[in-house]
Amino acid sequence: MDPGTTQRNSKDYTSNMAEHNLDSQQASRLIFAAISKTLKPVVRLLLHYGIGYPQLIALLKRLYVRAAEEELNTVDKRVSDSRITLLTGVHRKDVARLRKESPEIQQEIAEGYSQDNPSDSPNDNTASLGARLVAEWMANPRFLQEERENNPPAPLLFRDLEKRGRADFCELVETVCRKDIRPRSVLDEWQRLGIVSVSDDIISLNTEAFAPKAGLAEKAYFFGRNIQDHVEAGASNLRGSAPPFFDRSVFYDQLSQDSVEKLRALSALGASELLTKINARAHSLQMKDIANKTDSAQFRFNLGIFNYSTAQSQPEEATCEE
Repeated sequence: MDPGTTQRNSKDYTSNMAEHNLDSQQASRLIFAAISKTLKPVVRLLLHYGIGYPQLIALLKRLYVRAAEEELNTVDKRVSDSRITLLTGVHRKDVARLRKESPEIQQEIAEGYSQDNPSDSPNDNTASLGARLVAEWMANPRFLQEERENNPPAPLLFRDLEKRGRADFCELVETVCRKDIRPRSVLDEWQRLGIVSVSDDIISLNTEAFAPKAGLAEKAYFFGRNIQDHVEAGASNLRGSAPPFFDRSVFYDQLSQDSVEKLRALSALGASELLTKINARAHSLQMKDIANKTDSAQFRFNLGIFNYSTAQSQPEEATCEE
């Protein structure tokens, strides 16, 4: 409880709006207000990187058309330009033009960079490579210090030249990437990003390196993927999907900067422990599903944890958990 403010009971915001007898206009207003809050930090980010309103509008048109195609795509009805216009409000000429775009153009736009300079931004596979390698290092018993408490990731030689059967960095990379990526290239990039440190030819993992400390391309990729999944979970809950996705938070106001720092440290510790535990369990389950060659091994799982703090000019009503 927060004695400094009025305390409300914890609420579950995943219930279907129909249960509250909201009509279509009321529901639209509520969703529009929520989207306005969601988009404000996105717009600030766009402004920071010089991306203006015309570029965003062009992107939104494409997203509306693609989303409408997915919504209307049924076996018994043809998806026409007119139906998409009616659903989205995008002009029929724009709908026709956007639906005729080549897959190459769509891919270029989705990746957010020009094909003339593809090294500026990685695709999903290359951007997530670092995360998959870190996850493997922190979960695969082959690369762990099993004699130590909580089995931390073991320091690795780059290559076991003496052939003593010890795990090494090259084996780690080849476990995830097979022979597609050179281990030396991975090591050089990881040193640049601060993911590993090298001393006396021993490579040690920065155990807090769930996200790179540097590298805009990698940060942008994970920002897009994680925010997308969080919004998908919340949107699914608002549509009344069952069972609901877990989407809760702890919120307090009227805190001092010192108190915020204490909460931040506690959050970092708890989040690191939980992510490490989930990572180990997920790796074990994945290996089991792959070994069993089950047809149901086609799902993905994403768990995200965040914290945010800022000074506020107008105190809000505080709640322990939302």
